[in-house]
Amino acid sequence: MERLEDLIKGYVVRYMDPNRFGGKVFVIHGKDALEFTDLNKARSTALSMPGISIIIAVPKRDEVDEAFMRFMRLVRES
Repeated sequence: MERLEDLIKGYVVRYMDPNRFGGKVFVIHGKDALEFTDLNKARSTALSMPGISIIIAVPKRDEVDEAFMRFMRLVRES
């Protein structure tokens, strides 16, 4: 069984791509990933589900800065 930390890291690496998913919000619940364009709807959905849900809000391309790039480089390398 994978650790929760490893699963979260995998989802962040997969979905935190502003070129493909910029401006979208993902709710991860178990092995399911739900895609939203509105953060409030994603939050409501996540809170209505039992157990642990993870919300990943992907920045748009024009919102990406050097700090984001460093964060993603560290996540991918670790």
